[in-house]
Amino acid sequence: MKSKYIYLIFSLIIGFNNFGQSKKTLKADKLYDRFKFQEAIKEYKKLAKKDRKDATYIYSRLGDIYATISQPENAEIWYEKAVQNDNVAPIYYYRYAMALRQNKKYDQSVKWMDKYKKNSGLSDSRLEEFFKELDIVEKVKKEGVKAQLFSLSLNSRYTEYGGTYYKDNQIVYTTNNIKASGKKRSSWDNMPFTDLMLAVKNENDYKKEKGFSQIINTDFHESSPTFNSDYTVVYFTRNNLNPAKKNKLRDYNLKIYRSFYKDGSWSTPEEVHFNSNDYNCAHPSLSKDNKTLYFVSDMPGTIGKSDIFKVAVNPDWTLGTPVNMGDKINTEGVETFPFIDRHGNLFFSSNGHAGLGGLDIFVAFFIKGQFFMLKNIGLPYNSSKDDFAFIFNDNDKEGFISSNRLGGQGSDDIYMFKTEDPFKPLIYLVGKTIDEHGNVVPNTKLKLYENNKLIGQNMSFFNGRYTFLINPEKNYRLKATHNGYDDVNISFNTYNPTQSKIKKDVVLKAKQKIKVCVADFDTKEALDSVQVKIYGHNGHNERFVQYTKPNGCLDFEVPADRRHKEVYYEFEFRKDLYLPKRYNYQHKLENDTLNWIKPNKQRVLLVKMKLNPIYFDLDKADIRPDAAAELDKIVELLKKHPDIRLSMESHTDSRQSEEYNLDLSERRARATMQYLIEHGIDPNRLEAKGFGESRLVNHCSDGVKCSEKEHQMNRRTEFVIISD
Repeated sequence: MKSKYIYLIFSLIIGFNNFGQSKKTLKADKLYDRFKFQEAIKEYKKLAKKDRKDATYIYSRLGDIYATISQPENAEIWYEKAVQNDNVAPIYYYRYAMALRQNKKYDQSVKWMDKYKKNSGLSDSRLEEFFKELDIVEKVKKEGVKAQLFSLSLNSRYTEYGGTYYKDNQIVYTTNNIKASGKKRSSWDNMPFTDLMLAVKNENDYKKEKGFSQIINTDFHESSPTFNSDYTVVYFTRNNLNPAKKNKLRDYNLKIYRSFYKDGSWSTPEEVHFNSNDYNCAHPSLSKDNKTLYFVSDMPGTIGKSDIFKVAVNPDWTLGTPVNMGDKINTEGVETFPFIDRHGNLFFSSNGHAGLGGLDIFVAFFIKGQFFMLKNIGLPYNSSKDDFAFIFNDNDKEGFISSNRLGGQGSDDIYMFKTEDPFKPLIYLVGKTIDEHGNVVPNTKLKLYENNKLIGQNMSFFNGRYTFLINPEKNYRLKATHNGYDDVNISFNTYNPTQSKIKKDVVLKAKQKIKVCVADFDTKEALDSVQVKIYGHNGHNERFVQYTKPNGCLDFEVPADRRHKEVYYEFEFRKDLYLPKRYNYQHKLENDTLNWIKPNKQRVLLVKMKLNPIYFDLDKADIRPDAAAELDKIVELLKKHPDIRLSMESHTDSRQSEEYNLDLSERRARATMQYLIEHGIDPNRLEAKGFGESRLVNHCSDGVKCSEKEHQMNRRTEFVIISD
């Protein structure tokens, strides 16, 4: 038990220096200094009832003790009392937040973590990650349960943790149950010291067998062994048996020892060369190739309360110089219990990285010679309590964790897990769906393609956020669609990733539309099914055909390359029994997503009148009698509606050259216009255009054999209103 929490204890002792001790608390403080926590609790509680002057100090100490002995429910009670006082050290906002988290009060935890952030004045990677990963609980739940857990029958009301694979279907684990060989008891909880014990496999269980070795087990702590590939060398954790005098009142610090198996027994353990009476070294773990030893220490150069280090293992089993694993792994908090699987991935426990509460198990994936990504391994391995001592067998389908989670037998218990879901370095693809101005665009449809194969669909939330889980070393395309916005495609890859999260904000560009509504000139009622032809100008030859809806309106989407620019379109309106009409739209499109064709949302008005085109004889521009009859109707219309302007648009058949036909059509247009002028129409209200053979009404183009009747259909002048 002590070897699991030694770093937390020392960190809390350091934290007490923020408070001044008084004579009244001297007895309780001495009990605390000697790790006699149960007796210290009684003394502090007595003081809490009557000593108001030292109340903040007493409440804080009680909270720290309960946190140390892994009773977060009681820790929360006393931390809550402490943080209500103005003179409390800011670190207690953090400790209270962590206690709340262990008790699954995540929302309250965020509140107090934020208060610590604002009051501590410290640069702390734990804070940055905490607020960066506020949704870690939901993310872990979303990934789901990945394994089955089995509590082992060797668990008891005492402490069992750290199952390590051994030969002949056995494991070696750590326990302080009453059958351990250690006769002495720890001063901090009056429990026996831990020993290494053997257990043998029985189907989905391991049953306690016997002590591991009388040579290795002593009256003090032994824990967390790691073996080489043929089980002839073991490194393990033990209390320092020869402490400095200054530590005589406390359980001695932890050191790493090594022993060799020869001639049927283990040799007398020897310390590794970097041990010290001034700091702790513990929880060794050999890599599968036996070339590197990983361990935990609070030696000089440590980033946090305890860090993970590695050290080269020489062929004679001596060790090189320890190297800190760096700030990608280590935080200002506790990192402990490293384990390296056969792929080189590093599993460890931490309370400094964002988790569910207490110690959570994390994995740093090893690819192409480096640890490149950190990931919380999720459910069911992690809980809101302490989860640690992860280990995997070589088929990646079975292993052990240790935990003090609810429902266990004792303080810490060992759980075997089975899984068909091997650990993969999945990456979180996260981001927001926003518009060009940074505004959230919720409920955006998102489709994710891996190597052009659809692998997932999602919707962005009310706050625009979305998430996907993706694989490393793949090509991806993210497609976003939303009504009123252009589709967005983002291509990216996950080769050589450097972190477990890739952020891709999706910027949606709103479609720009030109809205037009059409109504009857006299009744002002909406006209549906009006054909609207839209022609582009200024060098753009777009041509679109749309129809108005029952409300008389339609929205024309401006092509993407024309948005936010000066545009020039001709809108031509046609409906049976109504005169055609043309409207020229020239406008600079700003940031508005909807632009009306006419100011103040006015409708385009069509005049109800059946008017046929006038026709011409072959190679002629003379007005025929039948044409004059139609033109007389036009004269009457224009006199009745003095505000109307009219365009006369003349055409030819395809015979003759394009140049000749263009000239002929212009002569026909002018002849038509001249007829109207001669009958009293102001020429300023008229416009004449010749289109030659460019707008045939049938298939009779160059080289196509057609009847004279079919050619006649193209020799025409049409009338289009160009203003009200």
